[in-house]
Amino acid sequence: MGRWISKIKKWNLHLIFLPIMSFAFLSCSSTIGGYEYNLVTKDKTPFYTQGPGEEVPDSYLDKGTRLKLLGSTGEGFVRVETTRGKKGFVPVSYLEKQDAYYGAPSSSFGPNW
Repeated sequence: MGRWISKIKKWNLHLIFLPIMSFAFLSCSSTIGGYEYNLVTKDKTPFYTQGPGEEVPDSYLDKGTRLKLLGSTGEGFVRVETTRGKKGFVPVSYLEKQDAYYGAPSSSFGPNW
């Protein structure tokens, strides 16, 4: 009888431990891109696919679009990636940093970030 009880205790431990670890793993990966997508557009933002030298934007990003910083041009533009994988350039003046934990904008930023 003692063997059965120890086997049941082991199974109960696995049944408790597995969901906790699964939840912890999934909660980290369910954040879109984790903490990488820490920029957000302040307004409707011009989006250039070829570079900041284009006269007319290829499209516009909606206010609140989350972006990942890929690089800086040094000309007031940054290269970014959307959560859907679209890469291009946007003016720095249209962006603000987003708080990694709460999703609220933490501050505007400029070329010195």
